[in-house]
Amino acid sequence: MSPTPVGGNLLSMTGDAEVLDRVRADADRVVLCRCGGSGRLDHALVNPPGEPERYVRDTFTCTWDRPGPHEPILPPHV
Repeated sequence: MSPTPVGGNLLSMTGDAEVLDRVRADADRVVLCRCGGSGRLDHALVNPPGEPERYVRDTFTCTWDRPGPHEPILPPHV
């Protein structure tokens, strides 16, 4: 699958990071964690000035105090 333009100079995928619009970034904030808990994804703004807002996943914080790997379980890239 080749990346598709999402506006301006950004592609729908940049490296291993999916580029999201504001609605998809808001829907992508709370995700399951590999430890069995859940956590919060923060997103970084990546659009150039004057172009529509675009975000990529930035940091993940698990809110559960459990042993195990604290990594988000993300849906596969479509």
